Amino acid sequence: MSRTGRSMIRSVLTAKDLESFVETYKIPERFSPTLPGPDDSAACTPDRIILYTLSFSSCGVPYPLSSFKIDLLRHFKVHFSQLHPLGFMRVVHFELSCVAVSGEPSIPLFCMFYKLISDGDWFTFTKRKDSVSQPCYSFVPTSTYPKEWKIRFIFVSAAMIPESPPLRDAKAAIEDSVPILSADEIVQWKRLYENPTRALTFSEGILAMGGLSPLYSVRPKAFFGKKEMTLDSRDVKFVVDDRVEPGLNRGVETRVTEGSVQAKDSAAGEKDEGASSGEKEDSPGSL
Repeated sequence: MSRTGRSMIRSVLTAKDLESFVETYKIPERFSPTLPGPDDSAACTPDRIILYTLSFSSCGVPYPLSSFKIDLLRHFKVHFSQLHPLGFMRVVHFELSCVAVSGEPSIPLFCMFYKLISDGDWFTFTKRKDSVSQPCYSFVPTSTYPKEWKIRFIFVSAAMIPESPPLRDAKAAIEDSVPILSADEIVQWKRLYENPTRALTFSEGILAMGGLSPLYSVRPKAFFGKKEMTLDSRDVKFVVDDRVEPGLNRGVETRVTEGSVQAKDSAAGEKDEGASSGEKEDSPGSL
């Protein structure tokens, strides 16, 4: 398991990669998105934020961040640049899962399922012991894909996420306690662990249906045949597939057709593969 520090990592992105990323995720020029130079490492500084592009493309992080993501960073006192991409994937999955059970994400509810841990120079979220809570997912990756996430980053001004807390000391103790839930949160907590879904790379369509895509002012509709599908349908699971069922997302913009929802039978047999307490670290040179 590699523990390569930030100061040893260099970005491999090109000017074309930077241009494409800024355009795709609508990063304003006023935040000075910049390609790191050959001598620039991934070390964090107070005046700049490091954006790992795979946190956006593979883990569903948008700009601007949702208010829940900001609240979560503040609660755990961890800087945006310090959170492992798979930590972000768990957050996005949690937000979508809350929508799927007609609820709202909250910090106490999230903390019933996850706790913060240090992971080398980064931080991530890992599930709590089953004695505290069953997980809210049926599958979760234990390594990033593609593997080269550490060497795919750009710099932006700290003004892009002014709500982000200061850099957290990776060696400092992490305070952790099982939260007390409200009556409504207890109901939602039970619905989440009784209806687990896969944590994976969600397409723009799924994010938009869950209200997590800033590219859509309204939530798009998806259809399975003539039946309109919603994320709060009890017979639906999140699915990412290259194929799109006939009639799915009919009448929605083309880019939404990448997102799909399918009946439970099509995703039957999923098992919890998130046994790892942390992320599998990949060497920056392992592509």
